[in-house]
Amino acid sequence: MTIRKLKLHKYLVIIVIAVLQLLSVHQALAEYNFDGYPSTDKLDGVKQGIVKGGVYVDGGHGLPDKNAPYTQSFNVPEGNVTWARLYVGVWGGKQTYSGTLQTTFNGDDLGTLILEGSSDSNPDVWCAGNGVYWVNYDITSLTTKDSLTATATTEEISTGFDGRVYGIMLVAVYEASEGEEVKYWINEGNVNLHDTNDEALAKFTGSVDVDKFPVARLTAIYLTGSPYENDYLYFNDEKLCDGDNCDDIANSMANSMDYFDFKTFDVIDYLEKEANEARFERVEEGNLHPVLAVLTLHTEEEGDTDLTVSSVKVPILYAGNSNTITATIENIGEYPAYGFQAALYADNEIVSTASISSLAAGRNRSIDFNWKPDSDGEYILWVYADPNDRKTELCESNNNNTPLILNVIDFTPPEIEIDQPEDGEIVETDVITVSGTIEDTSRNITVLVNEVAAVVSGSGWSAPVSLYYGYNKIIVSAVDGANNSATEFVVVKSLVQQNRESGGIPSEGRGSIINTDTSVVESPVDKTRGLFSGPAVIIFIVSIAALYLWRRGSK
Repeated sequence: MTIRKLKLHKYLVIIVIAVLQLLSVHQALAEYNFDGYPSTDKLDGVKQGIVKGGVYVDGGHGLPDKNAPYTQSFNVPEGNVTWARLYVGVWGGKQTYSGTLQTTFNGDDLGTLILEGSSDSNPDVWCAGNGVYWVNYDITSLTTKDSLTATATTEEISTGFDGRVYGIMLVAVYEASEGEEVKYWINEGNVNLHDTNDEALAKFTGSVDVDKFPVARLTAIYLTGSPYENDYLYFNDEKLCDGDNCDDIANSMANSMDYFDFKTFDVIDYLEKEANEARFERVEEGNLHPVLAVLTLHTEEEGDTDLTVSSVKVPILYAGNSNTITATIENIGEYPAYGFQAALYADNEIVSTASISSLAAGRNRSIDFNWKPDSDGEYILWVYADPNDRKTELCESNNNNTPLILNVIDFTPPEIEIDQPEDGEIVETDVITVSGTIEDTSRNITVLVNEVAAVVSGSGWSAPVSLYYGYNKIIVSAVDGANNSATEFVVVKSLVQQNRESGGIPSEGRGSIINTDTSVVESPVDKTRGLFSGPAVIIFIVSIAALYLWRRGSK
């Protein structure tokens, strides 16, 4: 073999290796895994240490409006912030949909990110499951004030991208000259717990002087949790409870509109000298995403606080819609209050909750509750701070506001479903029973079928209808107690003539649906498309080039 041929073969090998490396790099860039990212079974430790000062963990839920900006306020204690990270959760709708996320922090633009689901290549965007995003920003240099705000705005790129913001969280480590000593661990990620991926761990490595720290708190953040679907949280194999609730920790803050949970637990009784860990178990949840776990140990015990509800702002309330009620919680005690909840009650039932990680003495904090009343009418509402009595307070009888008697208005029309018969159905009878379901936020509902009252039982309704030979239009209308109305209809063809003789069933068969308005033409399958696309194109071109060089070298 000549020297020229050897050189050509050498070049050929180099080209092929380079192409293969390029293809492998392209595959490795994707920051997506259905089971979780960066890890599928754990929240990875990102920061741990000891600080004279504290660790601030706070945030709140977003939702329910698509593509609407969501703003979250923060109050970081005075001190020198040495580490801070901002987290934003976004619902994409599906891992194949794409959109953008634009975030600002206290007026500083953090940039616009493209959320590409399974094709995402941004190291700060963690996508898992069916398009659930957990995005993180390093904002250490920007966290210089005690009062801060963050705003997240999403936009659709591909049709179907949802864009609702689950919530925004801030975690900050700060130094304070007169602060206590705090040992801490911060674990982050986006694990998708589902039917084949049932649990995840957050390990807090290292040893602990259990006699030095009289207070230990675990804060856990979840996305996509649902009420009435059990899930468990353990710390060192001890099952944790949120007040009386031990079996449904990720319950969307007791509000099915949020799908965001921010919970803090007292774990001092379960603290071990080493190898402490939290374990998240899915149990009955369809999909559950633990995304953040923070363990803090404190050298100072919590003193007496005094929590009050200083104001409650209630908008006009609409049945069937998500209504935002804003309450101001104030600490008039002598010491800060850490890790407590506030609850919104409607007629003695908790309809929404909000968590507050810390509230300094003499400070207040505004929190939002989302409530979607099922029906209209009169309700008694009030807000209660620390409903589970987890805080030791100077006064335990001033934790709620004076109950408010309010009316919920119904502007939502009924939702009618016609189950039988189907639109376009052909029948061999002159009398048919029309039936279906009705959903409405009003307590009084009337259903008419061709202007004749139907029998309504629960959410179902039915009525007999006489048919003429040929096509019959059956109109179903509903009116609720607030005078909201809706109408649906189907067209049915009867083959029974006036002399009651059957005209026969067409060859398409009984129960077939007639639709002469549209036709479907399937486009021919392009069998060459898969061959000449993506990596195959590169390999094809390289092969041609290699063949050319070989032939030329062989001459």
